[in-house]
Formats: sequence, structure tokens, C-alpha cells
Amino acid sequence: MQNYTTIIGVIELRLNDIGYDNVRKRYHIGRSGITLIMDRYRDSGLSLEDLKQMTPEKVVDLFYPRDNLRHKKIPMPDFKKIHDQMIKMGKNSDLSYLWIEYKKENPDGYQLSQFYKLYGDFLKETYGASKASMPVERIPGEKMYIDWVGDQPELLLDTSTGELRKVHIFTTTLGFSSLVYAEIFMDEKLPQFIAGTVHALSFYGAVPKYLVPDNLRTAVTKHNKDELILQSAFSDLETFYDTIILPPPPRKPKGKPTVENHVRFLEIHLVEALKKETYTSLEALNVAAKK
Repeated sequence: MQNYTTIIGVIELRLNDIGYDNVRKRYHIGRSGITLIMDRYRDSGLSLEDLKQMTPEKVVDLFYPRDNLRHKKIPMPDFKKIHDQMIKMGKNSDLSYLWIEYKKENPDGYQLSQFYKLYGDFLKETYGASKASMPVERIPGEKMYIDWVGDQPELLLDTSTGELRKVHIFTTTLGFSSLVYAEIFMDEKLPQFIAGTVHALSFYGAVPKYLVPDNLRTAVTKHNKDELILQSAFSDLETFYDTIILPPPPRKPKGKPTVENHVRFLEIHLVEALKKETYTSLEALNVAAKK
């Protein structure tokens, strides 16, 4: 249940075409909560001004009738089991993946932000501490992060030998929306890196202010605190698209946590899904990856 200020604020922002992500950040409410408020606002037949003339209590009762509050209890995640899974996953551990599994079993369960909070509370109560990172402010359209997935899974069947060949997964993600692009190649050489970048920009339909590749030899010839030298073809790409190549600081892997998170996501979810089928061409493999 949301309070009067949140209900009115959400309606006001959405009526002014403010996107879900900005509304969510402003009022700390999930997408489903925003949708519920707007659905009930339209069903009420009242205008925003009508609502503002009502008392806060009546507005809250209108959007969250008392009968609706007597719903079944939201299932509490088994955080002991979840914590054990996090430890077992090792370097691939990520709480959001386990939340996805929780939501599959409990569609009416807690949303991601509340799930995080409850897990943090569990860690504090059980172990006396929780791991936390400072939030990173991101600007829409500012950065596109670029990387290769670390693992090279055997996904392509060689029909002449019957052996499975390794492939390489190129990936990008946008810093603000976290929209992911992935494409599969036979190697990680410069032509594939350039092609993947071009195809990603085409997929997004726009060019960001900065391209942020990992410190890959295919893109960056030299990068230290005093000097940054780009591979010449990638430098040409920078000029062609009128953008800026901005690799993360050397020896600072947290400079691009967004793409690192999605690399782990692809390693776990995309690769495991692709392993369920057999592919005899790179084209077929990329069609499946796109789905």
C-alpha cells in the first residue's frame, strides 16, 4: 500500500509522460505498483484535481480499499537457502538471478528492491553485517559498455567432424537502462569487435556520448594513468560516429559494473538456454541468441 503523496506524485508524473524508471527512482516504487495506481486512477473516473480536493485518507482508501488489504501473506523467501546458493555459485553469484527464480515460484512475491532489502536484513541479523556498494548515478544515453563474455562455450556443431566448436559472445549494455545486446562470433579479433559494436549501435538506434570498452587488446593499445592509445581502426570508429572512447580506469574493474553484471547473466542464462539445442551455423546460433 502506498501513501497519499506517492499516489498523487505517481499520477502527476505519468500524466506528464515521465518514464517508469524515473517515477520508480523518485518514489521508490516498483513498475507493478505504478501500473496498479494508474489503472485504479483511470477506473475511478476522477481527475487529478478531484483527487487533490479529497482528504489523504479518502484517496488512500480509494486506491487501496480495506478489503484488498486482507490478501494472503506474501511468501517470505528462504534466505538461508538463498545465501547457501550464493556461496555455491562462487564468482557467478548474483542475487538478482535468485530473485528471478523466487518470482517464478511466487509471482505475487516481493519485488527486486524489497527482496534486496530483506536479504540485507537477513545478513545483518544472522552474520552482523551486509555487503553494500555506493549507488552509481547514471545519465540516459551517456555510456555504452562493451565486453566479451569470459567463457567460450562449445555451442556450434561441426558437421564434418561431429565435434562441438567453441564460440565467443560479444556483449554491450547501456549504463542507464541496462538494455543488453549480445552477438556470437567465432573469435575475438578486431573485425568481430568492430562488427559487434556497429551492430549494437544499430540495435539501440542511437549513438551514446561515450563507448566504454574493457581494456581489450582489440580496442586499446596502451592505457595507463598517463596515456591512452586506441587501436587505429577503433579510433576511426570513434571519428565516424562522433563519439568518445572512454575505457574504464586501468586496474579498476568496478569502473564498469553494469556490463560485468550482464556478462555473468549471459554466462548463466543465455549460454545454458542455448545448450539445450544443436546449431550447425553461426547464423542459426545468433537467431536463437536474439530470442
